[in-house]
Amino acid sequence: MLPEDLKERLMEVDSSRAKRMEIGLWITKKPHYVRETLQWCFTEDSELLVQSAWVLEVICKHKAKNFFKYMHLFFEALPNIQNDSALRSSAKICEMLCHYHFMHDFGIVLEVLDENERQIITECCFDWLITDQKVACQAPAMQCLYYLGWDHDKKWIYPDLKNILLKNAPNKSAGYQARARKILKRI
Repeated sequence: MLPEDLKERLMEVDSSRAKRMEIGLWITKKPHYVRETLQWCFTEDSELLVQSAWVLEVICKHKAKNFFKYMHLFFEALPNIQNDSALRSSAKICEMLCHYHFMHDFGIVLEVLDENERQIITECCFDWLITDQKVACQAPAMQCLYYLGWDHDKKWIYPDLKNILLKNAPNKSAGYQARARKILKRI
């Protein structure tokens, strides 16, 4: 059960970036609420599932260390997420986590994802690309797989990703095609 003040704040979340940011940053001031939000977010019958997912995306982007502490809950739920809005936010979170893990900004190497977590992301991203998902979920999945292909033991990702993108792109939206071209140029 969600604490009442957290539930009230999540009920305020709407599709505006400003409101998502406001509530996301409020939650990070009470770090244990990040855990509560993660647990609530991935309960399929949750009336606040979408709002929770939107807020978690903000937390991961702007206060990632608060997210890292409880991200094992995210990975437990990730393969089972069905809601389109929650999937979109989850794909964006995966993209951010891969970016944090593989990018060496300012000479700092962050080992954000362990091998099991990278495997879960790999499987989910391929699933999202080969099933009927929205571009808002598939575009981050392409980027994640591009990053994951950098792993020395995951060189097999690029040929599989290339085949999927070449097969699917002609029948997809302009957004899908643009992201696919970008990824194909890199691999």
